[in-house]
Formats: sequence, structure tokens, C-alpha cells
Amino acid sequence: MSKNSDLSRSLTRVLDVNDLGVVIRDTGLDSFVDQLIARLRDGFSSFNSDVVQSQIRSGFSYMNPGLGLVEWMPVHQVGDVVSVKTVGYHPDNPQDRNIPSVLATTALYDTTTGGLKAIVEATVLTALRTGSASAVVTDRTSPNRPITLGVVGSGAQAVTQIHAISRVRPIARLIATDSNPENTLSLAGRLPSGMAEVEAVTLSEFQELVSEMDVICTCTSVEPGDGPVIQLDDAKPTVHVNAVGSDFPGKTEMPLSFVTEAVVIPDLVEQCLIEGEAQRLAPDQLGPTMVEILSEPELHTDLVDTKTLFDSTGWSYEDLIVAELFAEHADRLGLGTMVELTAISSDPYDPLATLRLSDSSRAKQKAQ
Repeated sequence: MSKNSDLSRSLTRVLDVNDLGVVIRDTGLDSFVDQLIARLRDGFSSFNSDVVQSQIRSGFSYMNPGLGLVEWMPVHQVGDVVSVKTVGYHPDNPQDRNIPSVLATTALYDTTTGGLKAIVEATVLTALRTGSASAVVTDRTSPNRPITLGVVGSGAQAVTQIHAISRVRPIARLIATDSNPENTLSLAGRLPSGMAEVEAVTLSEFQELVSEMDVICTCTSVEPGDGPVIQLDDAKPTVHVNAVGSDFPGKTEMPLSFVTEAVVIPDLVEQCLIEGEAQRLAPDQLGPTMVEILSEPELHTDLVDTKTLFDSTGWSYEDLIVAELFAEHADRLGLGTMVELTAISSDPYDPLATLRLSDSSRAKQKAQ
């Protein structure tokens, strides 16, 4: 993050979706995602738990007034910043309210003072970092050649999954399906220009084509207990699956037979055991973590030759990395709004001093 925030004046920098739009238009979406993939790869490869301390997310899940949750995802970069992303997941949002199912904001705190350094847009950034994390893992687990990519669930997350994966592998063939056919038919128009042509198919047609797919992404809003969303009995013996939609206790997308057969690569073990595909497994049934396959590639050279499953529940460290990348570009372009959210008076022992100053200022204004 920029060091320009003047915490003695309690200024907090707000980087909103308009600022992100300026950054993406200036940088280019392809370039921004390429940079994000590189940052994530470097962050995972050099990860040190003494330097970056993360915790599994926690929050509230509920069924009233409908299925939903609000969670917080903390990470501490020692000596620098604490990042807390607050995210809401409400799968009825697109259909009932015409807004995304995932809404998020990231707050960044200075570890010298505890002051709030910045509030950062995270709804778009969450989608970008999730797609980019899948690309990083796919790059380690799929053949280094043009691939056939299958996508189950053609909503918002499908867009960033496909785009990010296209930055590490040429997509020779793109096959997509969704429980709502309109989502599949509109997917091509939501993808960045120049992407592979979308073969929009029904789920049964998709199932017949599974044996031809090198990589499959599942990014659905399946209800808890209603999975699996696809059967993989006919999948290639070297298929790689990015399971993105399993992010809630009881919510899974994969058939258990595939989960037990594949090498399961969790992003964050403790979190995956609670709400990922791994929630149906014992810890000793898991394969190497995302960090391990990046930091110790010499120990995991056979991943391309076997069935692999990336259990992508979303890691708070990814949110910090993407927020910092956004902030660096915003610094370069002079973006962001500085606001005074926190009361800091000239007397740190008098919490009411700023209120008296405000009363005095209002009195002077009235007198004038």
C-alpha cells in the first residue's frame, strides 16, 4: 500500500469501483490479470507463515430471510498491514435483486498505529483473484499445450475463470453449461474479446463431452446438499478440476468418488475441511497444498499425469495481494478519495475533544 496516508490526520483512502475501472482501462485487463497471476505465483512460491499470518474465515451463515452469509477474511503481513475482507454470499441476488451473489470490501489497517489505511473495492477483485488462483494451479497441473476447457456454471465467476486460464493456456475448445440456459447463451458476450468460441450445451450434452476435457471449472450456486453438479466417471485420467463453488458447509459440487480418487489440492487446509470439497475427507486424504506445489515443485512433478482437484475456497492472502496490486496502480494514477473517518484529536487522552471542536466550528458558522 501507499505510504502517503497521513494517519496523524486520520485520513483513510477509499478506492472504489470507479477507480478500479480507471486502473483496468489504463493497464488493460489482460495485463492486470497477468500481473495478478505473477503476484499470486510469487506469493505462494515464497510463502512464509512467520511473515504472512492468515486465519480461516469466520462469520454468520443463515437461512432467514434466505440462504446467505457474511464473513470476514483476515491476514496479517507482519510489520506492514492487516487486511480484512468482508464478504457476503447470497445466491438469490442475481435472480431476485439483479445484483451479484458475492459482494465484498477489503479494509487495510496500519500495524504501527492500528489506523485504517484504506477501504478497497473487492467484489470485482474477488472474482479476478479467484480466477487467477485457478490459473496458477492449472498452470502446474495441466499439459503445456492448447486445452479443451469445460465450465459448469456460466455466471459471474465463469468469466474470470475462463479469462485467467486463457492467460496460462491457449483454449482450443470451450464448452459451457448452466442450470439456467440463458446464462450459457449470454456467456460469450460477457467474456473479453478474442476468447475461444463458446459451445453452449445442456448439462446432459456436457456430460457426454467430459471425456474430451483437459480442464474443468465448476463455479455454481448449488444449494447445500444438492450436489454433485456433474459426474466424472468418464473424465480423462489426467483431468484437472478447479472446484470453485464449494464455499459453504454442506455445499459441494464434485461426486465423492472423484474427490477420493483425485489428488486434492487445498488452498487453505483448515478452511477446505469445513466448507470445501474436502469437508467430506479426513486430513490425511488431502494432497499437497497450493503453496506446496508452488514452493516445492520438485516434489510434485507427477501432477500433470494424474487426476487433480483444486479445492478453491478462497484465501485471505489472495485478497491482500490483489488489493495491493490495485493500490499500486491507483498510486501511479493518483486515484482514490481521502476521507476522515476516525476521530483523532490533539489530546489522545480526551476522546471528546474532536466533538467539542466540531461544536465550536458549528457555532462560529452560525455566528457568521
